[in-house]
Parts: sequence; C-alpha cells; structure tokens
Amino acid sequence: MAHQLTRRGRDRAEGTAPRLIEPIDDVTSHHLIQGKLKPPQTAATCIERAALLSRLDAAAKKKLALVTAPIGSGKTTLLAQWHRRACGEQCVAWLSLDEHDNEPVRFFSYLIAALKAVCPTFDAYIPHQRRLDESLDATITVVLASLGRLNQPAVIVLDDLQMLSTPALVRAVDTLLLQSPPGIRWILSGRGLPSLHMSQLRLNDELMTLGAADLNFDTAAIVQLGEKLCSRTLTDDEASSIQRSTEGWVAGVKLALLAAVESRDGIGDFDGSHYEVARYLGTSVLQEQPVEIREFLLASSVVDRMTAELCNQLLGITHGQSLLEQLERAQLFIQPLDSHGHWYRYHTLFLDFLRSCLRHDMARLSLLNELASRWYAEHQLYEEALHHAFAASNEEWRLELLERCATSWLRAGEIVCVIHWTSKLPRHVMLGHAGICTVYIASLILSRRFSEAAATLREVEGNVALERSIGNAHLRLLHAMLTVLADSSGQIGISSPEALRERGADSFLIGTLLTLQAYTMLRLNHFDKAWRLAMRARDTFDSISVYSLGYAEVVASLAERAQGDMKAAADRCERMFALVRGGHRSPAWVNAANALAYMRYEENRLDEAEALCAEVLPLLCVQSTVENVSTAYVTFSRIKAINARHSEAFQLLDYLHSILESGSHVRFLAQVCAEKIRLFLSQDNLQRARAVALEFGLQRRARSGEWRRSRSYDEAWERFGSGYAALLIKQRQYDEARAILQVLRDSAREVGYVYREAPLEAALASCYWHCGDADGAFDCLNRGFALTQGHGFTRGVFDEAPAMIQVIAAAIEHGRLRCALPTHYFGKFQNVFSQTAPLATPSSRKPTLPLEPLTEREIDMLRLLAQGFSNHEISARSQIALSTAKWHLKNVFAKLDVSTRTGAIARAREMRLIE
Repeated sequence: MAHQLTRRGRDRAEGTAPRLIEPIDDVTSHHLIQGKLKPPQTAATCIERAALLSRLDAAAKKKLALVTAPIGSGKTTLLAQWHRRACGEQCVAWLSLDEHDNEPVRFFSYLIAALKAVCPTFDAYIPHQRRLDESLDATITVVLASLGRLNQPAVIVLDDLQMLSTPALVRAVDTLLLQSPPGIRWILSGRGLPSLHMSQLRLNDELMTLGAADLNFDTAAIVQLGEKLCSRTLTDDEASSIQRSTEGWVAGVKLALLAAVESRDGIGDFDGSHYEVARYLGTSVLQEQPVEIREFLLASSVVDRMTAELCNQLLGITHGQSLLEQLERAQLFIQPLDSHGHWYRYHTLFLDFLRSCLRHDMARLSLLNELASRWYAEHQLYEEALHHAFAASNEEWRLELLERCATSWLRAGEIVCVIHWTSKLPRHVMLGHAGICTVYIASLILSRRFSEAAATLREVEGNVALERSIGNAHLRLLHAMLTVLADSSGQIGISSPEALRERGADSFLIGTLLTLQAYTMLRLNHFDKAWRLAMRARDTFDSISVYSLGYAEVVASLAERAQGDMKAAADRCERMFALVRGGHRSPAWVNAANALAYMRYEENRLDEAEALCAEVLPLLCVQSTVENVSTAYVTFSRIKAINARHSEAFQLLDYLHSILESGSHVRFLAQVCAEKIRLFLSQDNLQRARAVALEFGLQRRARSGEWRRSRSYDEAWERFGSGYAALLIKQRQYDEARAILQVLRDSAREVGYVYREAPLEAALASCYWHCGDADGAFDCLNRGFALTQGHGFTRGVFDEAPAMIQVIAAAIEHGRLRCALPTHYFGKFQNVFSQTAPLATPSSRKPTLPLEPLTEREIDMLRLLAQGFSNHEISARSQIALSTAKWHLKNVFAKLDVSTRTGAIARAREMRLIE
C-alpha cells in the first residue's frame, strides 16, 4: 500500500480522523513517496569524508548509532554518502521524516514501506483497531515480529528524527530500539533527538554517537572543499581563518567560501553578520522558534558565556535553566562549557548573527549590558563586569565599578589589569576620580613605569582640585614609593609611614611602602633592619591583601636566609604557601610557590621543586618582580642541569639573560653569568666558559684588580667574581682564584651575609683541594659548616662548588670534620654523596660522627672526663651543680652511642672531638 503524500506532507482535512491508507491516484504521488524512502542526491561540490564514513561503518555494527548536530552540519549528506556505499553490501532501509510524520499511523506506514523496499520478505502490516493506543501497541508487536522473521540483518536509517515529538510515538520508537532482534541496527539522525532510554545500550557498548564536533570541518577538509568551490588551493592561513570564524560548521564554511568567490579581495573577515549567514540563520533557525525562545536568544547573546542565573537577570525570568537545557536538546548552536550544565556559550557565527539583530535596538542593548555588568560584579567576575560596563551608557556605574575592581586588583597583585582598564578611560576622567587615579599611579610605580608615574604625579599636583581630591597623605606615599623603587636610596622623607594613617592614608599603600623600604634595606645589606620593616609591613597587610602579605613574608624570608637562618626562612615559605595552596593561580600563589620551590631545591627535594617551577614559569608576567623571575629561572635551570638536561638548562638561562638585558639588572645578570660559566665547566667545555667570561668583561675586570681590593659587599661584584674564580680553578690558576675568593668571602662576612659567605668558603675549600692543600680545604670546610647553624650545606653550595663532595668525604674519613651534622643529613643528600667513593658516606663504615651535634659545654665535659676527673670534680671545675654535670654527661653518652666513661673517651678521640 502507498500513501498519497508529498515530501513535506499535506494538511489533513479538518474534522476527520486519520486514515491508515490513502490510495494513490496518480504516478506523481508514487514518486514523491519514494523520495522519502531514499536519501537525497548529494551536490557535486560535496566532499567525501573517508574518516567519518569509516566511523559510520563501525557505528552500523552497533545496535544504535546517533548522529546529532545543528542544522547545516551535513548530517544528511554524510548519511547519504554512507548509504550509497553500504547498500550494495547490506540491507539499508531509509526514511526521511518531516513535520507531518509526527503521527503514529503515518510514521509506521512509512517505516513499513521503507523496510519492504529493501527487504521483500518483510511482511508487517498495520492492524485496524478502534482505539489509537491499541492500534499502536498492536503495530509495534507486528513490526517486531516481522523483523524477527527476516532472514538477513538490516540497518534502519531515520533522518530528521527531531520531527517526532508525540509522546506515544517516542515511546514506540524507544520500544523498537530496545526490543528489535539482534540483527537489526538503527541509525538515528537529527538536530535534537527525543528523550529515548539509551542508558542500557550505552552500558552494553551498543551505542555510538557522532556529534557536531565530529562533523565539523577541520582545515584539511576546508582546503578540499575550497578546491571545489573556489577552484584554487587555500593557504594554511586562509583555511585556519575560516575554521576559527566558523568553528568548522559545514554550512558556515560553505558560505564563507562562496563569499570569498564573490569578493575580489579573497578570504577576508567573515562573521555571523554577513548577509548570507544572517539570511540562512534568520529564516532557518530564529524565525522557526517560539517568541519566548527568540527573545531569550537575543537577550542572552549580549554575553560571551551564560548561566541560568545570568539569563534570569537579563530577561527578568526564573526558568532560565530549563530554557538553556531546551536549547541544548534542540541543538540550537549552544554548547555547554562544563560537564555540569552550568556555563554555556553560543556558536561563534550564531552569536555574531544574534548580536547583529540586537544592535537594531541600542537602548535595549545598553540596558542588557548594564544588567550583565552588575551580575558579573556581584559574582566577582570583574573582567567581564567591566567589559559590559564600558559597553553600557551608565558612566556613574562604570566609574564606581572600575574603582572597586582596580582597588581589588592592586591588592591582589594584578597590576596589569589595573593599568589596562584604567587606561580605557579618557585621561581627564581618570585623573578626576581620586580613587582610580591613586590606584593607577601606584600600579605604574609597582610595574616600574617610573617616568609615566612621575609625569602623572606632576599632572595631578599642577591642578589644585585634583591635588585636593587625592589628598596630601596619598601623594606623599606615592612619591615615597616612586623614590624607593626608582633609585633604591631609601631616603623618602617619611620617618614613620604608619603615622600617615591618621591623616586618611590607605593602609595598603603604607604597607607597600614599608615592604619596598624593607627590600631596599635588604639590597643595602642591612638585613636586620630589612627584617623589622618587613614585619611591620606584614602587620599592616594582615587581612587587607594576601598578595602583599606574601610579598612582605618573602622579603622577611630573604633577610633570614641572608643571615644564615635557612630553617626560619623555609618555615616562613611553608606558612606562606599554605595560605594560598587551595586558591587559583594568582600572583599571590606565584610568589609563594616560587619561594617554596627555591627552598625545596635547597633542601634537595628536587622533584617537588621541579613541579613547582614548571607551574610557576608560565605564570610569570610583567608585574612579577625581577627577583621572582630570576629566582624561578635559575632554580629551574639548576634542576635541569642536575638531571643532565643541559640544553634545557641553557635555554632557561639564555631566556632569562634576554629579559634582564632590557633593563638595569646587573645583580641578576651577574648571577646568570656565574651560572653559565659553571654549567659549561660541568661539561668540561672550557672554551665556552671563557667566551661567557669574555662576554661579561670578566677578564677586563680582573686585569683592573677589581677583586683584589677589599670593598663594601655588592652582590653583582661578588657573583661576577665567584664565576671568574670558578673559571680560574678549572684553568689551575689556584693562587689567583684563592686571592679573589678570600676578598669576596671577607666582604660578605663583614656585612653578615652568611648566605653568600658559606658558598664562598666552600669555593675556597674546593680551590685548596684542587691545589693539593687538604688542611686548607678542611679549615674552609669547617668554617663553612659552622655558618650553617648545625644544619649543613644546602644543595646550592654543592652545585656552586661540586668538589665539596670529595672534601667532605675526605674530612669524614680522616676525622677532620669538627662540626657534627644532623643524623638525617646524609640521607637527605644521598644523591649528592653517592657520586663519591663509599668512604664519603657514613653508611659504608662504622659511623664517625655523633648521632647529634655536641654543644660546646658537652665537649668541655668530655675533655674533663678524659683527664680522669670524677663527676664531683667536673662539677666543681665547671662551676655547675652536680646534677647538671650528670645531665650533660648523660647527653654526651647518648649522642656518642656509648654507655661507659671509657667508651665515651675512646669514641670522642676517634672522632677528633678531643685530643
């Protein structure tokens, strides 16, 4: 039986019940019916996508294959191509659906006809029942039974399945999918599929899905289609441009290529406002939607991404989530940005099209932008809030929001954001707003744009009204900050910045000035003063700014490190990182992670240090301090060198070198110079090491006697000198190297810079060792160890003076190590000492060190014990109570791991603790 229907169907006569069978009264109707049972002819310009066709071959072996994508994605074309090559090998029934097929009887009539067209033995019919539900259930039973009697497998393709929405019909299709025989496979295609129960099929691995992302054109497909439509081969840039603007949407790609053919300028800018795109999306998509959906699409297009709450605010509704989910099910060019269905965005071309429609009502557009801005601001999404505030016409709201955002960003260390957004204001508007202007000038200073900051300050002070609005206290603080950072003199004319708080000065600016002063004192080698200033800054920042609090803590840790208290510095870095560990990767996190990475490196916890460095480096930016940048790159390069990845280490140093060359950063350039020399020497590449020394003028400096004369400690001078000394040692010019290192060490000692004095002692020990003076090497070693407060050398000392491994091993072997080291020290640096002979580690022989370091008082007790004095005599000679003397001796026995006086004396002599 056949039905007298066109491709799109005909309207049913009003008031009459649907009939199962309508007779064919002419040949034309028969041909139109046959058109629904065959795939449409594909255009000559269509390209064949072999990879997708192969995936369809695989999908056709599953129980169900879903092809879901928006209109114009090439679903039907793809299935038609697959049908042409598959129908010769298997039975493939095809049914194209339209809006009139959303009726059970009509649908099943066509489905049966489609199956009979390819499977002559298919014998299903539609039973006549009085009630529709009875007829439908009976029809499903008959169709399933007939499918079971087929003597061959078959594939059933239903195209445009979104046309089926009648609940009873959706339930019928669901039943057919789940209960059809194993040899029956289904391919369903549509923009948005009905709510079918497919979870069981998915669990049984009987479901395969091809979505919009699969159907979208990549650049290779765009080039292939371009050859057909443009009669030439597109360049890679042209194909990439089309792919970006269309996101590979098939119809969009074709329209872009056709537009290029018509344009004499070739491939140009192409977006959703293009005439052909607008016409296609307007007639085929937007105008087909109900009024509510059209309004939702237009209003929500004002934002780049949306949530239900945001859409509710924009439209004044409460059911935004259900509308978003409805759009997603209907494949209306909307994509979820997360797996929870919280954030969504529109396809690029569709978004452009909607916005081009929205621009016809500028008043509404401005209002929507303001509504979006207020919502984003409420949720602290400041970048997006400002974007929409600048697009709205409410200037009062724009300035209020910008002041709030800029203040928050400054306190969070997001200085680039402050300058970027404040610069968008007209100059006179920015200067006329006291809060914004103050934050802007502070950001210029902190980003080291000193000339611009000074010019802006002069401009403000030249206008009485502007000067009065900002206030004298703030201007004094800004001038002081500029003075400290620009020339590092530290002479700011403010004895107590905190006193300005009573005059209305901002606490954040006060704390920032204190921190900058602390850093200046650090660079002037006034470590204790730097530490005290940093503590004052920390107290000022408490609860105001985690970023600035962290910066003050970094300066304090640098002061502690400089004075040799590595444990206090490490503990401070741990606490600082704990404050930001769970947050996003903000400047505060970068500062804390960078400081902790360096400490992890010094503690020889290299894997942790490397992981932190790898995460920190991409986050360093313009507002990062030079200290931060230099520390991160040098630390990472040392770890790379330790792991024998020397080329990567050199790349990091070269990049850091290029950054530092653009400014006056001699101290850090000196460190790069020394690092490069040592790295080349570690590879026995003396020629390249000499080239680095020549590049930085070290030979010229040496000839002028720069490191022969005693002078006030300067880190750049010391770093250049220690790098040159390493080169001299490699060249066996020991006397000259030793003379330089002694001058450098004495200079560091004079200012109490223990952090650099210890590695200089180690370098001297290495120099003595290489020239054969073991006693001199041991003396330097013991002086260096004494500086570490009983904790031993850090990893950095071994990397700067590799020979220290042999010196320590020999000192232990010959009992010349006067400083007792912690019991865990050799375990922590096992990878360092494993590079020497077994004698270098205490695990290869009976331990020759105490379990714990002995105090000076305990060593005195040992000496008296060795002279044969009793406990009472030791008490009298030491002028301490008898119980105290016994307590000291008990500690000595425990540390030496002995239980008798004789054993203690013998053990102490073996260790050279006493004569």
